[in-house]
Amino acid sequence: MSTVVNSVIGPISGDQLGVTLTHEHLWCDIAVHSRNPDNTIKNVPLVVEELRYYTRLAGRSIVEVTAEGLSRNPAALRAISEASGVQIISGIGFYQPEVYPNWVRKASVTEIADYFVRQVNDGTDGVRAGIIGELASHNESLPNPAGYRLREDEARVFRAAAIAQRATGVPISTHASLGRGGHAQLDVLADAGADLLKVAIGHCDAHWHHEAERDMSYYVPILERGAYCAFDLIGWEELAPDEIRAKRIAALVALGYERRIVLSTDTCRLSQLHHHGGRGFDHMFSSFLPRLRRIGITEQQITAMLVEAPRSLLAG
Repeated sequence: MSTVVNSVIGPISGDQLGVTLTHEHLWCDIAVHSRNPDNTIKNVPLVVEELRYYTRLAGRSIVEVTAEGLSRNPAALRAISEASGVQIISGIGFYQPEVYPNWVRKASVTEIADYFVRQVNDGTDGVRAGIIGELASHNESLPNPAGYRLREDEARVFRAAAIAQRATGVPISTHASLGRGGHAQLDVLADAGADLLKVAIGHCDAHWHHEAERDMSYYVPILERGAYCAFDLIGWEELAPDEIRAKRIAALVALGYERRIVLSTDTCRLSQLHHHGGRGFDHMFSSFLPRLRRIGITEQQITAMLVEAPRSLLAG
């Protein structure tokens, strides 16, 4: 695997990444899917100012995973990167079928894979993608990892991602939120020949149970297959308390998995920004890392999750 990562302003080495949030949105219109007008962020100066909170606290890089159909805008990401100094890695992916671009609904697996490859190798507006994702499969109301199955249109996109990953060497990042579809996503990717060592299963922290073993039984098989667990909803207290996220992460770290865990805040709402009274992209540093330290997570283990794991995922 290459040690070079496509950022929106050009190739960088993995060693340049530094502290990295692996699942964020800096320019998006998720309102077309959620019907929530708060889910629209399209303001370069506003985002640049918000990122200053992040860089003041040692943040260096962000993986931006807004999918096609949700106003993905590589040129805007380049402008944000140039103005803020944050190294941005742009994802290329498709979200849930109801917001697929029309051509995807009719395209073959090969045609979708070729599109992913072109976005990595050539890009849009001179900006090359550095990761395939976020790739979404549908939400379900209850967590059911054993019974969850991708729908055929979703599976077609995942199979295409596996082919494109083999051709380009870039990683894959998924949306496996409500329903806990990570095991099923890995099954489809593996069957299509993906390298699971370069796959991050997203939103592992969308559900939680009072019985910790029920959550661990979801995380550990993902990790045992070589993939990364993304705890990327940090700050989304309406889904799970950050206190629980910290405890679950600590349990996985105790098993030695800190280099296979990546962290992020999935900021995608205006109300989450400081300008609108929200927590901001720096919530990881101002709130969550102190919580981890209080329960015994060491600086070395934090570095493993915020620096070493993203570098390994993105740069090999």
